Amino acid sequence: MTARRVSAPLLALTSCLAFPAGASALPPFTTAAKSGPSGGRQAEVYQVTAGCHPTFDRLVVRARFGTPGYDVKYVPRIFQDATGDPVSLLGTRRIQVLVRDARGHTQGGTNLLPRVLNPLCSNLRQIKDAGDFEGLVTLGLGLKKRTGFRVFRLTAPTRLVIDIKH
Repeated sequence: MTARRVSAPLLALTSCLAFPAGASALPPFTTAAKSGPSGGRQAEVYQVTAGCHPTFDRLVVRARFGTPGYDVKYVPRIFQDATGDPVSLLGTRRIQVLVRDARGHTQGGTNLLPRVLNPLCSNLRQIKDAGDFEGLVTLGLGLKKRTGFRVFRLTAPTRLVIDIKH
C-alpha cells in the first residue's frame, strides 16, 4: 500500500515535467501555408535560434515591444528583400518565413539578426536572413526534404516557433 501512495504522486510529478502545459494543444504538422495576425504594434525581432530534436527540428524567433504577424510557406526559391537577388540555401527544399509588422534592427540601425545559421539538423539544414525592409523580416529555411511543419506562438518572452518534421 505504501509503495502505491508514493508512486502515484511521483508519477503525476513526472508527467507534469515530461509534458509541458498546453503541449497537447499544439497544431498538427501539415505542408499547408500558415499565417497569423500581428498585435498592431511593430515588434523588434532580436534573436533567431534553432534546435535539433528526435522527431522534428525547431526554429524560434524572439521578439519584443509587440507581437509580430507571420506567413510561413514552402516556396521554390527565396529572394532577398529590396534587391530581388536569389538566396542560396543548403538542402533541396525551401520554407519562407515572413515576420510582419517587425524589424530586425534597433531604432539606431544596428542589425540584431544573424546573417546565417547552420544547425545541420536532420531536416533543417540552414537559416538565412533574407531581408529587413519596410516592416517585414524575411528568413529563408533550407531543408533536406519537404515534410509537414507547424507554427505557433509562445509568450513571456514573445516567440514565434516553427517545428519541421523529419
